[in-house]
Amino acid sequence: MSNILDSIGLGENVLDGRAAWKYAEEILLQVSRTFALNINVLKGKLHKSILLAYLYLRIADTVEDDPNMKASEKEVVLGLFADIFRSANLPDEAIAKFETALPESWRKCEHPYMNLCLHTHVVVPLLKELPEIYAAPVRDVTIEMCHGMAKFALRQEAALSSGWFTLESVGDLDEYCYYVAGIVGKLLTNLFAADTCLIGDARKAEMQKLDVSFGLALQVANIVKDCVEDSTRRVCFVPEEICRRHGFAHSYEMFSTDVSAGNRADFDKRRAAVMEELVRKAWSHLDDAIAYTKLIPNVKMRTRLFCLWPLFMAAENMKLIGDGSSLFASDKKVKITRDTVKRIIKQTMMHFYSDSWIEKSYAKLKGEAIHDQKERE
Repeated sequence: MSNILDSIGLGENVLDGRAAWKYAEEILLQVSRTFALNINVLKGKLHKSILLAYLYLRIADTVEDDPNMKASEKEVVLGLFADIFRSANLPDEAIAKFETALPESWRKCEHPYMNLCLHTHVVVPLLKELPEIYAAPVRDVTIEMCHGMAKFALRQEAALSSGWFTLESVGDLDEYCYYVAGIVGKLLTNLFAADTCLIGDARKAEMQKLDVSFGLALQVANIVKDCVEDSTRRVCFVPEEICRRHGFAHSYEMFSTDVSAGNRADFDKRRAAVMEELVRKAWSHLDDAIAYTKLIPNVKMRTRLFCLWPLFMAAENMKLIGDGSSLFASDKKVKITRDTVKRIIKQTMMHFYSDSWIEKSYAKLKGEAIHDQKERE
C-alpha cells in the first residue's frame, strides 16, 4: 500500500491537504468494493463528509474485527479512537495516542484496512476543513459507533468462548444493526439536510422517522446474503428465537453437515422457514427505505442515486435469495450479476426524479419475489 502514498507524494508528514484528500479518495477504493460507487456519485461537501465518515467507521470496524485482539483491548482502542472526535479540534495528541495503541503486527501489514488505520493522522484532520454543520454529525456517529462496537466485541468474545457468537432475540439483532448501520441512517439525514435548504424541519422530521430503518434495510439484507460465510467464523446473526420457532435448539444447527438422508427434506424446509422470516424483515425495512428516499427532494439527483443504488441492489438480492434455501444449495455465494448492477444504475439515472417510477419498480420487484416464493412452495 506504500505505492499509494508514493504515487500521490504523501509522506509521513502531511503538509499538502490536496495529497491527503487524494489518499482518502484512493484508499476508499481499496477498502470498499461497493460503497465507493455510491459515495463517488456525490459531489462537494456532502461527498467529502460521507467519504470521511465511511473511512472513520471502517477504521473502527477494522479494530472490532481483528481476530487477534482481546475484546478488552478493542474496548480501549475504540475508546481512544472515539476520544479523537470529542473535540471539534480533533487533537493531534489524541490521534497519535490511538495510532500508537494499534497492534504492532499491523505496521508490517500491506492490507488496505490496516494501512488506513495507520494513516488516521492523514484522514482525520480533513474533517476540520468542512463546515461544522457537516462535521458535527460525523463526529457524533463515530463516537456512537465506537461505543456500540466495543459493547458487541465484549459480548462476542464471551459467546465465542463457548463456541459460537449468536443473538438471542430480534431485539438483539435490531440493536446490533442499529450500531453498525442504523446510526448511519441518522447521519445521512443530518448531512442531507445540511446540504440543501429544500429539506426543512418538517421534511427532516419525516425522514428521521425512517432513517434508522433505512440503515437496517441494507444491514439485514447483508446478514441474509452473508449468513453462510459468517458461519465459517462461528458467527450467526439469525436470532435464536426465530430458529427455535422452526425446531432448531440453536441457530448454528442450521449449518450442520451431519444430517441423515431421511431427515434432509425436513431439515431443509425448517431452515428455509427460518431464513424466510429474516428475508421478510429485510423487505419490511426496504419498504421504509424506499419511503425515506422519496422524501429527498427530487431535484437532488445525486443524493437520490446514492440511496437508490444500494436499495435496489439489496432488493434484487432478496428476490434472488427467495426463501433463503438457495443460500445453502451451492458453495458459490448468491449475489446479483454485474449486468443487474448496470441495469439498476442505468434505470435509476433515467428515473430518479419520479416517485411513481420508484414506487412501481420497487413494488414490481417485491411482487416478483413473492410470486417466485409461492411458485417454489
